[in-house]
Amino acid sequence: MTDVPIPPARVVDVDARDPERTPMQWDASKNAGFTTGDPWLPMGDFARNNVAAERDDPASLFSLYRRLGWLRKSSPALRRGSFRTVAAPRGVFAYAREAEGERILVALNFTNSAQVVSLGSGSARIALSTDHARDGEPVDLTRVELSPDEGVVVAPA
Repeated sequence: MTDVPIPPARVVDVDARDPERTPMQWDASKNAGFTTGDPWLPMGDFARNNVAAERDDPASLFSLYRRLGWLRKSSPALRRGSFRTVAAPRGVFAYAREAEGERILVALNFTNSAQVVSLGSGSARIALSTDHARDGEPVDLTRVELSPDEGVVVAPA
């Protein structure tokens, strides 16, 4: 969902949070499936941006959250593992989680340029990336390439 302009006559929150509080956009139907009445605030482009459309788009933020949830649920290391940071270039945050013999590595590129980080040695696979096309991709832990603003969860082989 995106913020929408709120006409002065429809402002409800005097602290100016209304653009972030528009009704949930469930689908492309009238009033985005939120209500059969008149919503208290206008909605953005709900014909394209709605839960139903995001659910079916593997590149959507909704799909990313679902994949993250499934991965966390299946991983003892992500649910309750120990935590240690891993040295990384400026603008990249990397860490390892370990539990019950499982080790998961995470690298988050907060820059708008490609970065390379070493997460150890050996081979691994990308269990999850913010770029869903990379999910399952094999990587060499000595040289994990990150696109601008990309995050990856890596499971050593």
